[in-house]
Amino acid sequence: MEFEALNSAELTAYLRGVPAVRELLGDTSELDVVEVGDGNLNFVYFVSNSQSPEKSVVVKQAPPFLRLVGTSWPLTRQRMEHEVAALRRFGALCPQHVPQVYHADSKLFLMVMQHLSSHKILRQGLMEGIVYPKLGDHLSTYLAHTLFFCSDLFLAPHVKKEAVSAAVNSELCKITEDLVFTYPFEDHPSNSYSPALPQSAIDRLRTSEALRIAVAEMKWAFMNHAESLLHGDLHTGSIMINQDETFVIDPEFAFYGPMGFDAGAILANLWLAYFSRDWHGRVGGEDPERYQQWLLEQAAQIWNGFSDKFLNLWRDQESRSKRHFIGDDPDEKCSEAFRTHFMRRLFADTLGFAGCKMIRRIVGMAKVAEITSIPDEAARATIEVRCLKFAEALLVQRQQFDSIDEVLAQARTIRAQRED
Repeated sequence: MEFEALNSAELTAYLRGVPAVRELLGDTSELDVVEVGDGNLNFVYFVSNSQSPEKSVVVKQAPPFLRLVGTSWPLTRQRMEHEVAALRRFGALCPQHVPQVYHADSKLFLMVMQHLSSHKILRQGLMEGIVYPKLGDHLSTYLAHTLFFCSDLFLAPHVKKEAVSAAVNSELCKITEDLVFTYPFEDHPSNSYSPALPQSAIDRLRTSEALRIAVAEMKWAFMNHAESLLHGDLHTGSIMINQDETFVIDPEFAFYGPMGFDAGAILANLWLAYFSRDWHGRVGGEDPERYQQWLLEQAAQIWNGFSDKFLNLWRDQESRSKRHFIGDDPDEKCSEAFRTHFMRRLFADTLGFAGCKMIRRIVGMAKVAEITSIPDEAARATIEVRCLKFAEALLVQRQQFDSIDEVLAQARTIRAQRED
């Protein structure tokens, strides 16, 4: 049967038959339904009580195709089941940063969830230059809790292996494998280049051996290192925020993969915001450097906070269980040495994945508004070239960076360079 998204009347009638939704919305005789999807993957609706608008929910329905492209790119609607399962798992681990799921329907591939009506999409807030004082702390907490408690450092081996099997998400992983790690580095019809982007910058993505090897290594890690349950698409459009709260949404790409992929994704988006602020800040009549400094501080706080919290969870778990991951270690020197080695490798992975994410947003199919909203073609190209240079450094030099401060210094250096 051909897919048709529910219209307002059909959705209203459906929700009236769901007890949990009736309890949330109260009188369901009059509901306001507004379609608000961004057009990439799903149909998304805000539904509220006409008489009491504060009583509201979000409804998502998954079509059997990539909405950004259309029916020529088919997808299984079972991806909604992955998203529901991930939201419930992450919600159990970090409820203060994950919205509630009220209802899920596997036949209609639909779910009803908490409406974060007092929150804004983080990407939009960053473009407007809003300072969120709790951003770094909240995201580092989310990363530490979701990545640690879904890993072999916490789970029993058989439980982890069963979880890996249950979370296989082949179709959406294939999208990432293609759009993040493959197509941007070849002459592929899905790529999209801004008019003034130098051909030399495009050619470098395809011909630099060091870069191509680094990207291939990250692709291999993505496809083979099932370290923890990932969100899988943790960009600033997947975060809802206000001055007091931060929620991570839309984990339909969730699967078991390398921990650095989630951490790298959010850092990549902050760095895209950093470089593009040169345009958005000046257009807004302000010196961009103050907000750029805040963005870099958030990147540092996210990584350093995540590292500290993750290690604390790890040490606490081994103390409680009276068992080290590496085995018997009475004075804990070897365990601590392994933790240091583990986090250094994770840091390098994070930087490499961040580099891949930045590149795909510049030359790939799905871009970011911070870049595409720049109307001055020359100014946009200048920012894009800086993003590509920084991304290449993250990939090729990822094992040489000793700290996040060194990475941020590199970002400042590249931003200050004059383009030929």
